[in-house]
Amino acid sequence: MPAFDALRVTSSWAGYYEMNTFDHNGLVGAVAPYDNLCTACGFSGHGLQQAPATGKGLAELIATGAYHTLDLSPLRVDRVAEGKPLREANII
Repeated sequence: MPAFDALRVTSSWAGYYEMNTFDHNGLVGAVAPYDNLCTACGFSGHGLQQAPATGKGLAELIATGAYHTLDLSPLRVDRVAEGKPLREANII
């Protein structure tokens, strides 16, 4: 597209937060009703920090059907539909 050569960035912003508005904690695991759909999202800016453990846990869940190294079940997706938020007392 030759016209794009004349375009210039005049402003930008980075640092988007993908956020779970239900309880501001990550969502990890199977997404009902689909047996073959898993997610790891909604970490509100903590994703990079928590990604290695989340990835390992989700890989264990997919491969074996259970968490082995670290129990990530408190972050299960179903808690949203159940109306059971995961509250963190030490977050200000």
